[in-house]
Amino acid sequence: MGKDFRYYFQHPWSRLIVAYLVIFFNFLIFAEDPVSHSQTEANVIVVGNCFSFVTNKYPKGVSWRLLKVLLWLLAILIGLIAGKFLFHQRLFGQLLRLKMFREDHGSWMTMFFSTILFLFIFSHIYNMILLMDGNMGAYIITDYMGIRNESFMKVAAVGTWMGDFVTAWMVTDMMLQDKPYPDWGKSARAFWKKGNVRIILFW
Repeated sequence: MGKDFRYYFQHPWSRLIVAYLVIFFNFLIFAEDPVSHSQTEANVIVVGNCFSFVTNKYPKGVSWRLLKVLLWLLAILIGLIAGKFLFHQRLFGQLLRLKMFREDHGSWMTMFFSTILFLFIFSHIYNMILLMDGNMGAYIITDYMGIRNESFMKVAAVGTWMGDFVTAWMVTDMMLQDKPYPDWGKSARAFWKKGNVRIILFW
């Protein structure tokens, strides 16, 4: 491979630096973002509705609580089924013929987002039922989550950092097995491929 722009762009050091810089910048954003220290109530479009629908704003009556639980359980079930068979197989696989969704590829991601969609839809169905009663305005589901921005940002940051670390570790694993750059990291690559070292450290 000639030492052109592509050579340096795809070099293992370039990939590793980018992967680990993402982690650093996410820590920096969390530390510097004023929302991370805000005491106001968190509100996130769509996600806030889903969170509030499942976790809080439960009415006092047993029948109302049971109705709410049944609705979000039904929303999750329909979301999973629709995500797998309607969106993943029919829409992305057969109609649009997207290669990234062939067989079972991307099915979990599709099911996750379709579940969010149906929780959002069912939260509005639940709101309409509450409005028909007339005296349940305090329990209307909105994008306000019932928790402080400070708490929400901590949860969001931990999830982001976990994803970043997994991604960076996967990039490290791929670079230590890569063949186009045989002169890079010979000792580290030899150690990584020795026996069960990779399996133990990575998994």
